Parts: sequence; C-alpha cells; structure tokens
Amino acid sequence: MLTIVSFLVMLSVIVVVHEYGHYKVAVLCGVKVLKFSVGFGKPLFAWQLQPFRRVSPPGTDSKLTPPDPSKTLFLISAVPLGGYVQMLDEREGGVTPEQIEFAFNKKSLKARTAVVLAGPLANLLLAVFLYAGVQWVGQMQPSAVLGQPIPGSLAEQADLRSADRILGLRVADTDGGFQTTTTYKEFVNSLFDAKTHYQNEHQVEQTTALSSDAGSKEPTSKQPASFSQIVEIAVKRGETEFKSEDDSGTGRAQVLGEILDKTIGLEEVLAMTSTQILKLDLKDWQVSDLQNSVPDRLKALKQLGLTGPMRSAVVNSVLEGGVAQKAGLLAGDQVIKIDGIKVVDAQGLVQLIHTSADVHRDGQPGDPKQGAIWEIKRRLGGDESQIKLEVRPRVIQEDGKSIGRVDAIIGGSQELVFKRLGFWDGIAFASRLTFDQALTSLGSFKSMVLGQLSWHELSGPLTLAEYAGKTAQGGVASFVSFVAFVSVSIGVLNLLPIPVLDGGQLMYYLWELMSGRAPSEKWSERLTRFGLATVLLMMCAAMFNDVLRLIG
Repeated sequence: MLTIVSFLVMLSVIVVVHEYGHYKVAVLCGVKVLKFSVGFGKPLFAWQLQPFRRVSPPGTDSKLTPPDPSKTLFLISAVPLGGYVQMLDEREGGVTPEQIEFAFNKKSLKARTAVVLAGPLANLLLAVFLYAGVQWVGQMQPSAVLGQPIPGSLAEQADLRSADRILGLRVADTDGGFQTTTTYKEFVNSLFDAKTHYQNEHQVEQTTALSSDAGSKEPTSKQPASFSQIVEIAVKRGETEFKSEDDSGTGRAQVLGEILDKTIGLEEVLAMTSTQILKLDLKDWQVSDLQNSVPDRLKALKQLGLTGPMRSAVVNSVLEGGVAQKAGLLAGDQVIKIDGIKVVDAQGLVQLIHTSADVHRDGQPGDPKQGAIWEIKRRLGGDESQIKLEVRPRVIQEDGKSIGRVDAIIGGSQELVFKRLGFWDGIAFASRLTFDQALTSLGSFKSMVLGQLSWHELSGPLTLAEYAGKTAQGGVASFVSFVAFVSVSIGVLNLLPIPVLDGGQLMYYLWELMSGRAPSEKWSERLTRFGLATVLLMMCAAMFNDVLRLIG
C-alpha cells in the first residue's frame, strides 16, 4: 500500500507542476486554456475557479452544475500516468472570430516557445526547490572519516589511512585556504573540483602552447610539460574506532560539525588539534570531463583508492548455507582480528577476506583446505563475549583474479553528522545537483541512441513505484530527494527532440525560426506518427525491463 500511495503522490506532484508550468505561462501570454487534466482517459472529477466550484465532468451523467465554457476546466482523469493542458487552437477545433486572438496558434513564436518550454523548466525548478528544501531542513550524512584505502592505490601512497578524519582540503597551487569537509560527500566533491581545476588549467596551458607554436616562424615540437596536481589534505589521525555513546558515533561527529560550521574557522581547528597535512597527487587519476552519474563517480573513486566512509567491521547478515553460517558467524558479530591481524573497519575486513584466496587456497579455486582464525566480539541478551571461530573462505574467480568470499554482508554503522545549509547555499547546492543530473540524463539518452548504453537501463512505472516505496520507507528526506530526481528525468525527457514531446514542438519552432514558416501539415503528420511510435517503443521497452526485473 505504501508503494502505491507514494508512487501516486510522486507522480501527481510531478505532473501537476509540469502542466501548471504550461498553464501559467499560457495564461500570462493571453492564451485561453480549455482543460487542465491530471491523468488521461475518462474524467472522474472536475472543478472550475473564480468562483471555486465542483462541476460535472464532460461526458458523464452527473447531476452537478454543468461547466462554464468560458472558464478553464480542471480535471482528474482515470489513468494517472501523465496529464495535459488543452488550449484554444484552430488546428484542434473551430474558433469563433471574437476568440481568435486567444488561440495558441495565433500567438507569436516567442510566446508559443515560452508556453512549451515552461513545462520541462517547471520540473527542473521543482527539483531545485525539493533538493534545496532537504538541505534547509538538514539531514544526517556520513562524516569525513575514511575507510581502509585500496592497497597500492594513490590514496594509500599519499599515506591516507583507515579512520583518518578529513578536516579540509585545498589545491596546492592556489592562494585559497582549506575548504572544510565535515561530510564524506564534501570531501569527495572537493576532490572532483580540484581535479576539474587542474584539467582546466592543463587545457589553458595546451592552448597557449599551441598558439605560441602557430605564431612562431620556425617549427617546434614543444608540448605542454606535465605538471603535478597536488591537493593538500588536513587529516586528524589517532582515532582507530568510534568513540561515542552509540555505535554510530553521531554525537561526537555532530559536535565537530558544529565547530567547523558555526563556531570557529578551519585554520583555528588546525591550530588546536593534532593534525597532519598530507599531499595527494591527482596527476595519474584518470577522470572524464563529466563525472556526474553515481556509477561513474564510484568507479573514479575506486581508481583513486577510496572505498567510502568508515564503517564498523560488523557482520550485517549471513547467507543461508554459506561459509559464514557454517563457521558459526551470526549477524551482529564484530570482527576484532583475523589470524592475529587487527581489523579496523569493514573495508579492511573485506580486503582481508578477498586476499585470503592467496593465503588459504590449496588446490583448485573454490576448494579451500585451510581456515583463518577470526576473533569475534558477540553480544547476546546484554552479555558480551569474545570468541574465536575458524572461517574457511571459498575462492572464486572475479575479473581474472582469485578472491575469497564468506557469503556474508559485511559492514556496520557509519559515523554520521547532521548537515544543514543556509538559504542561498541550499539553492546553490540544489541548482548544481539538478544541472549535473540533467547532463547525466542527456548523456544516458545519447549513449542509448549511439548503442553505447543498453536499452535495458530504461526504467518504467513499476520500477519507479518500487523505488518510491523504498525511499518512502527511508524517511521524508529520501522520498523528497527521489521525487526531485524523477522530476529532473521527466523534465529532460520532455526536452528530447521527439515529436509529440515538448522538445519535438520546440524543434518545429526552430525550423519556423530558420525558414520563416511552420512545417507543412503533411510533414507534421508524418513526424507525429514517428514520434508516437518512438514514445510507444520506449514505453514498451521500459515496461519489458520492469517485468524482467520483477521475475529476476
């Protein structure tokens, strides 16, 4: 029930805002709006404004007051998968001479473009305000305490370690100070911003060098010299485990967050606490120009050697009949040591399990002969005990390598910090996030058209409903953020140059602007059929993918 309700709420909000954008700008441009419908098909309920009153829906035998044809009719229709705004238009019906000035098709090109563009822009603005609202209210986020970096990675070479608390980061070749990083997300964003800074600087250097070569009378093979891309990271070290009243460490992290955000500046924190300044060279970190999608960012961070914020080394759950269950491990067990090696966090534990294939395998993959001794801290019924278990990881092949698996989900709580942004900071953050997601959506559609991304990535209403329900269970902030995400996707989808979508109509207007005349009726009909076929194909593909996901 929660899934259905949350899906309908999400869809209703997005559709109402989209259609209201069309409606409001049409009214401002002097266009008469006949109907404003949420949903398609048979009208169920109908209202009119000025004065506000309920009226009988068209085509029904309702005993309510008949609608006034001079006013806009607001409808809720039977199929809640979209909506529409019907405007007075000579192409869709007869228009009396006294009403002709209010017809949509008689308005200027600028006015028609504004009306069509208003719907998708309303969706993007909705996303901005929803994202900003989440930031204004504030939410708990993982603090900038690092998990175990990947061995041999750039992060480990810079001496970043598990449990390092990142206080701030600055680009080494600038005059600016350290940018505070209370949360792990802020730390990651600062790294990407620093890499972008160096990439832009490198492009300027290349352009300057090429210009110099072009202006030189003698040939030269001079190329821009490679340069270091150092970022300085302020690290507080020495805390090897969460020290707080609860396992999440929320209290202490929140206090630190308040110090960085409200009480004193980062320079004072650096002077007060035992910190180290580490230097991380990003020169060998390969990052594409647009790292906006979550998978791309995770892949880039893994290449750098970052495994995420620190999580406690706890067995979250064990799989039925798997290695962990057979060894006697239980959900909630905290791993202290493996073969005498101290386990600091979940990431370090996972790395020890993976590398156990090299130490404990004897024979063929999947046939371990020797186990590892795990020291476990277990709490049952308020009592705490420390025990030792022999765990024999099974060995599998992954990406051409042998790695160990124990058939358990590893990772406990993260240290959290309450983060809230002010009004303008919230708007700036939300605008940047919305813009990045819009670019990512456009890039995904482009990749699908070019065959670089599978059409199996398309999601339909069943998947959206499932995620709407899951995010609603996660709380108001997660649900609102998901609504914003879908609103961005809907806005971008409607801007695609496909006839029957808003973007297709804008494509017609671009032709009219360039040629001085609208597309012929014959071509409009052909393009409309093509657009309908394309949209139906996309919907069928999305529904097919939904069904495949449901049946596994």
